[in-house]
Amino acid sequence: MEIFTISVDGRRFEVKPFVKGYGMAFHVDTGDGLVIFELDEEDGLRAISQGPTPPDSALVGRIADAIVAHFG
Repeated sequence: MEIFTISVDGRRFEVKPFVKGYGMAFHVDTGDGLVIFELDEEDGLRAISQGPTPPDSALVGRIADAIVAHFG
């Protein structure tokens, strides 16, 4: 899967998909830290790792929504 860009709160983020186990995951560098999203069958898309300085949780939620919207 190819890298794609999303727009959240007037900012653009590069999303780097990768395979994790039997599913998909996504790296997003917010500028404040790296967030890794994992696609989970039960919970949908959720943030599983943030650091070194975790970004605002509301921003993380909006990024997750934008990733889901990207796939329609």
